[in-house]
Amino acid sequence: MDNNNSFKSKLVNNKRHIVNTVLVIFSLALIYEIIRDSLRPSDFDGYVRAGNAVLSGRFIYADHFNTWPPLFSIFSVPLAWGDSISFFIVRFVWNLGSLMAMLGTILLTVSICFQESIQQTRKRTLSLLRNPIVLIPLVIMLRYILDNMANVQINIYLLFCSVLSIYLFIHKKFAWAGLLIALTISLKVYTIFFLLYFIYKRAYRLVGFTFVFIIVLNFISLLVYGFQNAHDLYLHWLTISTEQAYTAIHRNQSLFAMFFRFLTTEDPEQSMYVNFMNLNPEKVRTMVYAFIALIGIIPLILFRKKHAKTDHFQAILEYSIVFTVIPLLTPISWKAYFIFLWFPYFVLFLILFKYKPTIKNTQLNILKGMLFGSILLIVFSTELIVGRYVSDWLEAYSAITIGTILLVVIQFMIYINHHQFSIKSLNNNQDL
Repeated sequence: MDNNNSFKSKLVNNKRHIVNTVLVIFSLALIYEIIRDSLRPSDFDGYVRAGNAVLSGRFIYADHFNTWPPLFSIFSVPLAWGDSISFFIVRFVWNLGSLMAMLGTILLTVSICFQESIQQTRKRTLSLLRNPIVLIPLVIMLRYILDNMANVQINIYLLFCSVLSIYLFIHKKFAWAGLLIALTISLKVYTIFFLLYFIYKRAYRLVGFTFVFIIVLNFISLLVYGFQNAHDLYLHWLTISTEQAYTAIHRNQSLFAMFFRFLTTEDPEQSMYVNFMNLNPEKVRTMVYAFIALIGIIPLILFRKKHAKTDHFQAILEYSIVFTVIPLLTPISWKAYFIFLWFPYFVLFLILFKYKPTIKNTQLNILKGMLFGSILLIVFSTELIVGRYVSDWLEAYSAITIGTILLVVIQFMIYINHHQFSIKSLNNNQDL
């Protein structure tokens, strides 16, 4: 008996050492990345130039890197001021803030899934970060966390705002939730899928507040640019967004780009042509919309019911599916956008590995196998593991896109068979 206890104690200690080692490596990698990326050029430079264009009264779209809505340039003005004071400090603070936003995202995700207040979750922050329930999805997302920090981008902040808006919606703070959704839409647009979801779910108070705040926030553009100039800027932005929204470049891992790479002779860069057909790009664009409309019938049917409880198991799965489709259905979806997969990976790991469903082992193993396949495509296609050429080649074949599609399929399979999964155990936080 004593030998068994000793063996179990050793296993527990070994597990603890492994988890602590992973956490230390993870932390050191992030610290190194913050310092290194604060010293070199990045996409953040585009933010600074956009802010300086507003300050100097120049045409904000003279810089071809500026493809953001006019409000984003106004938002970038404080960043331009900070850059004029210290190139390093403003980027260091931005990346440090990204880390804090990611931490906040983790705590909010746990709070949503385990139906507890953020204050309860925050009290055990350190123990949460050591827990495999959190640590494994976090390691899966490390590639995209580092990618956002390497390019000093805004996407982690947008993820945080999106998860916070779900948390606030669940706790009936509709005005604050609407403000966050409106802010993210006004800055980068692609979170508009949350607004479409809430419209379909008939969450009228949240939708109403969101539209009001979209109008209020974009009214700032009228005050800064003037009515006619603002009108022209929004029209110009819509034009360049339409022109650039459909590209086959391999770094774009959207569903649109995958269709273009496979079905047209559009240049994916570096002569990595993978097309097996030569169709007209305009026809392919129509095909993509038709495909999305056809597949979209599935969620329209499945999501038609309005949940009495917004933190119900099915509701959480619906939020997770929306997080998953954001990088898929955004016409230009750079790799950094796939940070939004944090939420679905956390939820799926919880469902498939932490709690035992009542489905047959064969079906469960299929779901787990699909999840591992998704991880291989999404995580292990990075150039850090396979080298730059192979990574680019895998991107040309839409590895990240296909891996994300697998996530969508897994979630719909679980959603359709939700009665076979341990719904109540999702609300049991004893294991945290």
